[in-house]
Amino acid sequence: MCMDDETTLRRKTATLTRMLNHQGTIGMFGHVSVRVPGTNRVLLSPGGGTDKSTVQPDEIFVFDIDGNIVHHPGGLIPLEWRIHTRIHRDRPECMCIAHLHARHATVLGIAGHDVVPVFLHGSFLHGGVPTWNNPRLVVNEDQAADLSRALGDKIAVQMRGHGSVVVGESAEAAFFGCTFLEENASKQLEAEIMGGAIALSADEARDCSESTYNPRLFKLLWTYYESKVALPAAPSG
Repeated sequence: MCMDDETTLRRKTATLTRMLNHQGTIGMFGHVSVRVPGTNRVLLSPGGGTDKSTVQPDEIFVFDIDGNIVHHPGGLIPLEWRIHTRIHRDRPECMCIAHLHARHATVLGIAGHDVVPVFLHGSFLHGGVPTWNNPRLVVNEDQAADLSRALGDKIAVQMRGHGSVVVGESAEAAFFGCTFLEENASKQLEAEIMGGAIALSADEARDCSESTYNPRLFKLLWTYYESKVALPAAPSG
């Protein structure tokens, strides 16, 4: 990819951070990464203390997948940057990774309840959402590797007493996963309070996922939220 494409991906990383902030799922300490296709370069949003509602493309860090800083724009590096470099190494098909602190998904993990698909747009979770049974910060390579193993080949993993990680083959796919992991968790939790959540059957979830987890809806969802947090137009020339 040329630098113009990486510049576009920097804007996309900043936009994704803003959109997750708008939804209230990234929290003060969450972060996202986007890999530059065909390279070992990983674009990473800034860490805690940064106003996620105003993240700019020139605030994005660049790492390689081995964990070396390629570009430091100033500001705070996310403490758990190894989440991204490790999973990008282990899952090269995943071009985007998000570490969230979404309320309802986290509460289910604290209560020891698995996230299960309970509504149409949560059906993409039919493959299961494993749990990394460790509430600690991911601050060393062993922890990152263990988290990556817990994720395996799934779209999302719960981090007990902490948050979650969601991956996607594109930023748009990951944003879809982030959005509806939390919405599914919210509906599941509310139904549990009312007496019990009825999970979609395996057949129902697979059928529903075929009609909802696809690039057309990824783009629609992204465009809908992008308009709410739009960055200034990129300079021409």
